[in-house]
Amino acid sequence: MVNQQGGYCFEHNKIAYLALKQLGFEVRSVLARVMLNGKPTNPRTHRMNVLELDGETYLVDVGFGNKTPRGLLNINQRTCTIGHDTYQITRNGNVVTVVLHEPEQPPLTLYEVELYDVVEADFGVAHFYSHQHPEAIFVNNLVVSLLTASHRYLIRNQQFLVWDATGHLITEKSIDSLDALTQLVHEVFLLQPPNAVLETAFAKVAANPAV
Repeated sequence: MVNQQGGYCFEHNKIAYLALKQLGFEVRSVLARVMLNGKPTNPRTHRMNVLELDGETYLVDVGFGNKTPRGLLNINQRTCTIGHDTYQITRNGNVVTVVLHEPEQPPLTLYEVELYDVVEADFGVAHFYSHQHPEAIFVNNLVVSLLTASHRYLIRNQQFLVWDATGHLITEKSIDSLDALTQLVHEVFLLQPPNAVLETAFAKVAANPAV
């Protein structure tokens, strides 16, 4: 986020927490287990927020890449519809499972959110794992995403993808050069990371195209 270099859940959702807290809302941060790959043994490496408002409890997430919900998820309801997407909410004690149902797509479990109290040091451990552990997603993949009112944009390694508001994939192309990556990052995602960072990232994903 500093100097238009972007960020991920540990920055974005912390800023959202601080902003909501400053505005006087009853909000707290929690950890979630990302379930996109379907593995129940995944570590708890996603920071998000829980908001209490008018007798309802909502999940607030502004940092889940191209699958970030476009609004609040009411966990007191079994389903929540936002735009063209429907979210199935299952609560088992202090664990909330969120499954995304997109048009013409199979159901996708996003995460298991644990509502237990968490201290800042817990986020520090999860954050350290996420950007340092040799098996962590962000250590092994280049991921850049952007949501607008009408589209979802994603760079994943050497692929550039764009979906429209209804969830239809409208662009899918390979990123075959450092110049192409740099142009996308600057012009589509409006980020300005140092050139050396882009050079290192592209060299890594180009050397491991199967990642």
